[in-house]
Amino acid sequence: MATDGKSLAITTGIYSIIAIVVFILFSKWRTARLTKKFFSPKLFVKDPGSARPPNVKSRFGAWVPQVLYMSEADLIRCGGVDAAMYIKILRMGFEIFCVVAFFTLVIILPINLTGGEVDKLMATPAGLETNPLYQYLVPTAAPTTEASGDSSEENKITTLPDIYNSTVGDAPPGMMWWNYNSNINPDAYQTPEEVLGPAFATYGWMWLQSYQEIEYKFSSLDKTTIANVTAGSSRLWAHAVVTYVVSFFIYYWLWKYNKEGLRLRIFYLLNQPAGAESHTVLCQDVPGVPYGTIPQRADGTLLKLIPKSIKEKAYQQTAMLARKGTGTFTHGAGKVGHAVEGHAKDLGGADDIESANAAAAEALSGGGKMHIDPSSGRWEMRDAWVDAVQGIQGHEGSVHGMVEEEFRKVYHDDLAAVHMVHDTSKLDPLVAEYAKVRLAATDLVDNYISLKRRGKELKPKKVTVIGATMGAWGREKYGMKPTKVDAFEFYRDRLTELRRGILEEQGKAQAPHSVFPAAFVTFRRRTSQVVAARTLMSEDLSAWRCQAAPRAEEIVWHSLGFRIWERSARSLAMYAAYIAMAAFFMIPVAAVQGLLSLNSFAGFLNSIPILGALLTGMLPGLALKIFLALVPMIITAMNRFAGMISESQIDLGLVSRYFYFQVITLFLGSFIAGTFANQMKQFIADPGSIITIFGTSAPQTAIFFMTYLLLEALLTTSLTLMRVVPLIIFWVKSSLLASTERAKERLWSNQLMAYGTVVPNDTIAFLLGLTFCTICPIIAPVACAYFMFNYLVWKYQQVYVYTPKYQSGGLVWIRVFDQCMLGLIMFHLMMTAILGVKKSIGAPILCFLLLAFDFVFWVAVHSRFWRPQECLSLISAADMDAQDRGSQGDSFALAKGVDAQMRDRYLSPSFKFDDEEHEQAMTEVQRMAAVLAGGEDEKLFAAPQPTEDSEAPQSSEGDVESGSGGHTPASGPDAVAVPRSDAPPPPLGAARPEVVTVVPTSETAAGAGDAAHARDGQPSYQPSPYTTAQEEVPTEGWQAPPQQGPPRV
Repeated sequence: MATDGKSLAITTGIYSIIAIVVFILFSKWRTARLTKKFFSPKLFVKDPGSARPPNVKSRFGAWVPQVLYMSEADLIRCGGVDAAMYIKILRMGFEIFCVVAFFTLVIILPINLTGGEVDKLMATPAGLETNPLYQYLVPTAAPTTEASGDSSEENKITTLPDIYNSTVGDAPPGMMWWNYNSNINPDAYQTPEEVLGPAFATYGWMWLQSYQEIEYKFSSLDKTTIANVTAGSSRLWAHAVVTYVVSFFIYYWLWKYNKEGLRLRIFYLLNQPAGAESHTVLCQDVPGVPYGTIPQRADGTLLKLIPKSIKEKAYQQTAMLARKGTGTFTHGAGKVGHAVEGHAKDLGGADDIESANAAAAEALSGGGKMHIDPSSGRWEMRDAWVDAVQGIQGHEGSVHGMVEEEFRKVYHDDLAAVHMVHDTSKLDPLVAEYAKVRLAATDLVDNYISLKRRGKELKPKKVTVIGATMGAWGREKYGMKPTKVDAFEFYRDRLTELRRGILEEQGKAQAPHSVFPAAFVTFRRRTSQVVAARTLMSEDLSAWRCQAAPRAEEIVWHSLGFRIWERSARSLAMYAAYIAMAAFFMIPVAAVQGLLSLNSFAGFLNSIPILGALLTGMLPGLALKIFLALVPMIITAMNRFAGMISESQIDLGLVSRYFYFQVITLFLGSFIAGTFANQMKQFIADPGSIITIFGTSAPQTAIFFMTYLLLEALLTTSLTLMRVVPLIIFWVKSSLLASTERAKERLWSNQLMAYGTVVPNDTIAFLLGLTFCTICPIIAPVACAYFMFNYLVWKYQQVYVYTPKYQSGGLVWIRVFDQCMLGLIMFHLMMTAILGVKKSIGAPILCFLLLAFDFVFWVAVHSRFWRPQECLSLISAADMDAQDRGSQGDSFALAKGVDAQMRDRYLSPSFKFDDEEHEQAMTEVQRMAAVLAGGEDEKLFAAPQPTEDSEAPQSSEGDVESGSGGHTPASGPDAVAVPRSDAPPPPLGAARPEVVTVVPTSETAAGAGDAAHARDGQPSYQPSPYTTAQEEVPTEGWQAPPQQGPPRV
């Protein structure tokens, strides 16, 4: 049962009403006293390192044009490069589908509407009634007429009864025969001569047992699809031509936005502060470290279930490897010609052969660090583990010294610091419990302060403690049974004990046996970091694997202990679970499509238009959204299990896997199930009719996807703007639970933004809208509306609401491009199949050729744009090093104090215990406990003095919101330098301030790392020496002032 025009109109109306109501409520509540901090938290943050967004006019609806015209500079300043890249992706989708909608609505839609095929199929067929022998079937076995479902609302399929005996044997060679079933009277049949006249005296006939008579049922929306075009019609060439026009336009637009993605990526890389990830690489799989090897993991994981014989063999190999490390390598200048000459002597016997091999081995061994087996003269590749064991022994068992020596051999004085990663598996639970207990203690203090200010009586609170869950300390102090104790006494004692345990475990975690096979290596120059991140450290790919270091704030520390063999095994297990999950989710997807075929129930609902719209237009899409809600959490857990090392890697992995999961389940699953659900009985009766089924039902499935996009565009986007569930939680907690400003601030501040669950919805919308744009043209404007509404909503959210969970520097674009290309491929495959089914001559071949263009374009983009996105080029890195030397006056200034800085920068948070915060919490607890005991402490209960930025005062004009803290963008003749919203600790040994240059306000092409200026409210442009391509410098809308000295980046 397909959605008809009436149901679609009702569904669109309901969604539109919800969207309008949400817009009105949001515009009102955005400035309301209770919710303004929830809807615009960045305007009220008091962190001096946070960038404050531009003020927003408080007039009703005034935020819409201000957000739409907000500059890229403000977007990067408040949300980072990832936010700017995501908004560009939404803008790209809007621009593409504006053009696609124009071509499909102007050219394809009129052709589909005037095709007339649907009316022809819906007409009552002449069929069996015109057969002169039809009357003879009725008395014996009447033809069977069935609906594909259980109602006349679906296609009626009439089939012949079983006339012939299918078990009859083969006829004599060269002949054919048939045998009637016992319930058939062949004598009742007249001959062709008796029925049609003497001219047919030589004719005979038999019933075609596979004959089917189909009475099609379509909705009014089906006339807008390609199903309304007659098979073989020349009109189908228009669909092929528009497919070409749309495809080449998308090629051009994707190439343009690949330039934009590269521009933003290089801008991000050029603005990395010195001494952080700009100078650091992560080296994994450090050899010579026992942690992560198979023998070590066999004792610490489920690998302990491996049979003892296999484990003993692994330990023997490890011991043998260690013994090999004591071998001697010869050094010196060898003479290869002499070795070849000695090896080519006439060898008369075994002794001569062994003697000659030994001589050749000695000669070859003089050529460098080579080990030649004297017995065979065979040269062996260097063993990274043997070298590492030797290095560790040479540094008195220090892995740190061995790693530093290996990198210093390559980079000499450019090496600044090496920081080994340690196992904190026993330390992390203590730190987590400490944070939980300290939060509970401060919340209780805040609660008492709130009660006192409201004139309430303060009563001591008791908490139930189970000593058995707190180790030996808890059992000794509280016993084994649950007991109630004074809350503040428990918090004070527990925090003190946890602090002691944390400091003790910190010392154990830094012991040599707790070293992970991973190290962060920092260089004095960016050029060395670029070389280290992109070159081969060892021929053994299971050792010394280097990559650019992720940001320290987003590292998943426990994943650094996995070696490549374990990461590979975990990834394999993760993909197996991923495939199984996709197969499992096909069940609810098929159930949703089956819901559309429950015609015995739907026939009743269709008599009530609103209920019919609910069933066919709203319920299937909502059901799919509910089923898909759990998938991101499951995939995220899989990514962590696979050993991904950073939050950005985990989230970007979710971007890819969640998209392909939706392609498998939402697109392919719904398409296949929707295509064959209503014609399942016809397909079972005649499997050969699959082509006919596909040609008539596939366009109907496009209408289902259109209703899904409508749900996403109007309903989901509106709820995204309002954030209904977080809003309810915020209102309940702020009204009933959060009693102090500190507690309330935790509810609205630091709302984190990740892209793993957002971007796949956009790219699947791109895929659906593009795949069916020429099959069902009205899906294109729906996709256009989707990107338009999301552009507005997410631009506001990025600037005023969300704080980025990580900064990848626009790497999400790589995934988005690949997913858009998959959409193009699906588009071309679909058009090839549909036009082929519609029996068009030549048009399917023309569309099939587009797949070759897809491949060439995909390869061209990867070869042109992908490698520069990995890290800085050597030229750009050298220019940045020169800039550092100019500002610091010392080419090796990074080495000064780098060890202490690196210990803090790339150190697990479990090692960063803040004694000041501990003492502050203990002081608050003790002071409040003293008050509850009868003491007085007026300062503790004193109301905070109002400050200039404690609330958001209105401007003198009364139409502009203001906020607390942050930085207000200035305008003037000079370049605007603003603090990074995601700035790490100060640069190692750097003298220059941490700034990020404001980028141009242009939403299109501009040079990488360009500075934006504000003159009289109009942006101007200053070119940068790091522009990626000459054509990327804008020629319109910018006035390039003369460059005065090297620009700051």
